[in-house]
Amino acid sequence: MIGILGASGYIGQSFISELIRQNVSFREYSREKHNYNNLKSLIDIIHTDGLSILINCAGYTGKPNVDACERNKNACYEANVELVRVITTACALADVTLLHISSGCIYTGDNDGKGFTEEDEPNFHSRSEIKGSFYSDTKTLAESIIHSAWEKSYIARLRIPFDGVDSPRNYLTKLQKYEKLLEAQNSISHRGDFVEACIHLLKNKAEFGIYNIVNSGAILTSQVVELLKEANLLDSCKMISEEEFYEQVKVAAPRSNCILDNSKLINSGFNMRTSQEALRSAIDELKQQKESPVKE
Repeated sequence: MIGILGASGYIGQSFISELIRQNVSFREYSREKHNYNNLKSLIDIIHTDGLSILINCAGYTGKPNVDACERNKNACYEANVELVRVITTACALADVTLLHISSGCIYTGDNDGKGFTEEDEPNFHSRSEIKGSFYSDTKTLAESIIHSAWEKSYIARLRIPFDGVDSPRNYLTKLQKYEKLLEAQNSISHRGDFVEACIHLLKNKAEFGIYNIVNSGAILTSQVVELLKEANLLDSCKMISEEEFYEQVKVAAPRSNCILDNSKLINSGFNMRTSQEALRSAIDELKQQKESPVKE
């Protein structure tokens, strides 16, 4: 039996949809209804519901962006570090496989054009040469906790999630709301592809460890903008450089822009779509929704 923590969130909801589609049994848990911040309570949940796998989608990402993490450091640390410590300990004590949703924001840059692999040390946190955000700090710490505490763990790195469903968390929705956009090259993760890849790892009992779960091929912000314009989902916006961005836009936290290598995932047997393919599919869905809105 699979358990999903943070089931009411953006990624948790996608796991639920995909597990239902694949006819896989699961239990869902949210902090509003379940006290999984407490070690004993979480172990009781695991034993009572007969869980053999725990997927951790819970966490603090900040709304509307990571600047909120700088203003609410205690809440961010509690959800992204201390909760992960509790979950990892519970899984180790109960001998349950853990799949933890992490982030690619612990890196910045393209690693000399190669992209960062799972073996590369994070380079975007408070102790790195290039200072990262507090959010990046917490995600780096969480990975370290899991790696040192429980060997039967998967760490799935998500990067800039998007799909064809309009949502404040959807990268494509966000792009439509700004007049100025930072021109940067990034790896991105289609939400559905990401979840399918995670389930692939679990079903096929892939080697435990870290996986960069991103669509194949990096993409520029301007390329995504052009696709949105072609679909009449965006009229106009101004692309600005990183230097201009920090001069013109008031931000509390530095932004991560990075490219991740997904070769390890591909070598596990998962057929990941390219970023271009996934984007075109998602934008087509968004366009259809706009042209044929659901009547209430």
